[in-house]
Amino acid sequence: MKTAIIGLPMTGKTSLFTILTGVHQETRIGSTAARTGVAKVLDARLDELARLFEPNKTTYATVEYVDMPSISKENLRDPSYLASLRVVDAYAHVLRLFADETVPHEKGSVDPVRDLEDVETELILSDLVVVEKRMERLDKDRKKIKNPEFDREFELLERCKALLEENRPLRQLELDADAEKRLRGFQFLSQKPMLFVLNLGEEDAPKLRDREREYREGPLAGRG
Repeated sequence: MKTAIIGLPMTGKTSLFTILTGVHQETRIGSTAARTGVAKVLDARLDELARLFEPNKTTYATVEYVDMPSISKENLRDPSYLASLRVVDAYAHVLRLFADETVPHEKGSVDPVRDLEDVETELILSDLVVVEKRMERLDKDRKKIKNPEFDREFELLERCKALLEENRPLRQLELDADAEKRLRGFQFLSQKPMLFVLNLGEEDAPKLRDREREYREGPLAGRG
């Protein structure tokens, strides 16, 4: 499984990446650098099986993480950056909740809900461009050739377009198996599973569970 760690600048993306992987190597994505690393998924059940059967080698499942350059309008215009976002299986979006004058926020204040919506909007707009271009091409093809497959794809993309124009991600679209298969090849950004990671300050350490519950049942409810 490959997961991209995304977010705005100064949110703690790289800190999370380092905690998860420990080591990394840099790769180039267009004109910017990204870090990649692999983390083992420890499993007590596997440990117990290994103890019972004593195999020569125990192989844990792994997750590959990519510390992506910060989400921005400029980066999302870079074909290499977009391609890197499309080929991952899921996103981990780091939201900054900590306040620190020595680490200024690019927008001048700490507002995780605003940051979440800003990043989500950029992903949605990127998908909307893809949908509109494909619908334009399909419309031309439908005028030339009578093909029910073209009609079914066009109707599905109309549903996608309507949702995106409401500024809602495609992961909220209810799809049957056929529709899911039709959309798979587009690798839409806003359709991928999203895990939100709250980066709290030291003052919140005693109340981590309360803060997590506050956001999970509040502004993050139904967004993942």
